[in-house]
Amino acid sequence: MFTLALAAASCTPAAPSTTPTASPAAATAERGLAAPIAVKVSTPRHWFTVPDPVANEPALINVEFASDPSAGKPRVRLAPINREAPLVAATPSRWSAQVDLTGLAPGSYKVGVIERVAGADVVIDGNEAGGEVRLSEPEYVVWTLDFEGDASSDAALANTAAIADEHKIPMTVMWNPRVWTTTQVSAARADAMLAWTKERVAKGDELSLHLHMWTDFVRAAGLVPRTVPSWAGRGDGYDVPMTAYPENDQRTLLEYSLRLMSEHGLARPTTFRAGGQFANDATLRTLAGLGFVADASAVPAGAFGRLPYPWTLAADAQPYRPSATDANKAGDLTLLEAPTIGGNTFGFDVRTIDAIIRADLSYVAPAGAFATRRRAVTIVSHPGTIDATERAAIIALFNAFAPLRYDRDVGPVRFVTLAQLAQAWR
Repeated sequence: MFTLALAAASCTPAAPSTTPTASPAAATAERGLAAPIAVKVSTPRHWFTVPDPVANEPALINVEFASDPSAGKPRVRLAPINREAPLVAATPSRWSAQVDLTGLAPGSYKVGVIERVAGADVVIDGNEAGGEVRLSEPEYVVWTLDFEGDASSDAALANTAAIADEHKIPMTVMWNPRVWTTTQVSAARADAMLAWTKERVAKGDELSLHLHMWTDFVRAAGLVPRTVPSWAGRGDGYDVPMTAYPENDQRTLLEYSLRLMSEHGLARPTTFRAGGQFANDATLRTLAGLGFVADASAVPAGAFGRLPYPWTLAADAQPYRPSATDANKAGDLTLLEAPTIGGNTFGFDVRTIDAIIRADLSYVAPAGAFATRRRAVTIVSHPGTIDATERAAIIALFNAFAPLRYDRDVGPVRFVTLAQLAQAWR
């Protein structure tokens, strides 16, 4: 059913006029239709997000008419803000409009149709299902996959790819070039991991960079390796924070990594995470200077093994552009810091992952609700550790977001890469 409202038509008698009489054709066009003829309003999707540099999708509105409405110059209107857009004919009776959502606040907007009827504009409010636009701030989820610099099995890589493909989750694949500087990873295994990574990038996943301070890797870069401080006391450098090295050395390690990747046919990455999540202002300054657009090293305040984190962020910390002199504060660096607040899936099963699920869902709007501010949740896994148990845990985590997913038209959550997140926050 539709309800009709006439935009004010005066009943006051008109005074005599000396203006020349309009032609019959012009008069007919001015009067429009003899009666309203819109019969159904529908939207191919109901959920939309406030436009940003990643997602700017106008609301597509379809209207079915009983006959050709051309004489009524039909258009659609979103209430209560009364934003309008012209309807364009697809067929004589089926017309469509695209409504720009830029500048609108999150909320529910009713779709109405305006027709020129008997000389006055008539607003026809559609009550059928589908005559609504649900607008929310976007909420982004980023799945990052850290190669650690050791060997990843074919089975683990297959599990990782299966999750991404079956659940339509883009990956940020964080390559570690240490596999080319050590005898602990065979050339055949390094080649298999590289081929898998190139295949994923060809499918649209992002290529990123992840570094641990393995002593053989540091030595290959021309530096003197360190074994302390460390978060686990291993002695091979894997657990030595990148922050243990001065800024010039950090730059040398990053430039060496980029050169190795180029030599092996990989494109230059633009995003990064430091091993163990340990990075500081020197790391971020160096990354920005090398043209990186985002870092995901930050985590909420706490400790890892023997070492306190260099981060003082809240549990639900959101992306920010850090200060050049304090990695924990907003400032003027061009790079985006995207804190990894979504947890690390390593070692979890379908039962124990529940705590991470509850925490991650607490960072976004509940199912069916509009997000009133833009949010991001970054999650970390490792393609070398995803066995059947961890695969099931990760699937449980992603299934928890199913009632919120934008691509299923049920909410504002979009799965994106880290580089896409940096673009969204631009």
